[in-house]
Amino acid sequence: MGFKNPADCKSLEEVRNEIDKIDEHIISLFSERHKYVEEIVRFKHDKDAIIAQERKDLVILQRKNWAAKNGLNADTFEKIYTLLVDSNIQHELEILKSKK
Repeated sequence: MGFKNPADCKSLEEVRNEIDKIDEHIISLFSERHKYVEEIVRFKHDKDAIIAQERKDLVILQRKNWAAKNGLNADTFEKIYTLLVDSNIQHELEILKSKK
């Protein structure tokens, strides 16, 4: 998917259109990520494996560091990924429960 260089945008409308295209692409990637979240339950057999606090902490820290490395607000991305991972854990727990 091609995006315009931000500096090549000639109007507010063009900038907004590019942001919309990028956000749609990001959502598509989150959807793809979600498919893996649903599959991972095949390899986890109890609540502790799903919660995996050490892995959760590592994932959030990595994403926070990746955000900082890319010039983004690390605290914002820590919050985003905390919300995302917590949501994933709840979904995985629901899947595990429905398997029993």
